[in-house]
Amino acid sequence: MIVPVLLGVMIITFFLMFIVPGDPVLTMLGQHANEDSINRMRSQLRLDEPWYIQFSGYITRTLRGDLGVSYMTNIPVAEALKQRLPNTARLAFTAIIVSTIMGISIGIVSAVFQNTWIDHLAMTFALLFISTPIFWFGTVLILIFAMTLGWFPISGMGDGSIKYLILPAITLGSRSAAFLARYTRSVMLEVIREDYIRTARAKGITERVVVLKHALKNVMIPVVTVLGMSLASYLNGSVLTESIFAWPGFGRYVVTAIQKRDFQVIAGSVLVGSVIFVFFNLIVDIIYIALDPRIKYD
Repeated sequence: MIVPVLLGVMIITFFLMFIVPGDPVLTMLGQHANEDSINRMRSQLRLDEPWYIQFSGYITRTLRGDLGVSYMTNIPVAEALKQRLPNTARLAFTAIIVSTIMGISIGIVSAVFQNTWIDHLAMTFALLFISTPIFWFGTVLILIFAMTLGWFPISGMGDGSIKYLILPAITLGSRSAAFLARYTRSVMLEVIREDYIRTARAKGITERVVVLKHALKNVMIPVVTVLGMSLASYLNGSVLTESIFAWPGFGRYVVTAIQKRDFQVIAGSVLVGSVIFVFFNLIVDIIYIALDPRIKYD
């Protein structure tokens, strides 16, 4: 299904560029450009050709790995993405580590201590983080930990050290951590009521071993799906987080391209983002086999 999915994305993206309002030539030259300059620029960008010739060229270039050249910067899209994707990847993987550790730990503790004050407190915080807008939460972190306490930098990547990653990663991973905590709790409550868990407890196995060794592995199958899709979403560019912290990543690059109607960048970025989603769907399916040997594929 990878080939038809990506082909469908390419077709839809190409034709949407003819529907969306705005003109890249006018954006580049300005609204007061004369007709000769506009026509000359259209010819240089090959925007005056019929749509089927443009589409044929787009498909041919993409299959060769050529994502085109930015209208605004005259830099190849593939080269720009190579510079920005690693920045987003660093942020995404750090955020998913934060999300995984916090979410699964809180979910397990909440399930084990079901209907106690610990459970109520954990789920209250989870609901609070789910309901809190990312841009507000990130701004609050900057005000408290960067501007008031001075523990972390306000924005940017600086020298690339870990201190520049902490606040953006917490901001990005907070909502996923809260959702993961609620999801882990729900699945864990179902698993710990299974017969094999009762049998393990009847054998005198400690509760810690029952939860971490017997129950957790079965909990991880649905949890891996959430983690895989969260990571794919992060890698596709966390626009709000990157904008708040001035992080030079994939998301800010795409937003700037949309604002300036840079269609080559938009088409290339959407295609790369689709490849990332398809790839992580495949990885999640493979991990299923490792977690549950009963799953077989033709």
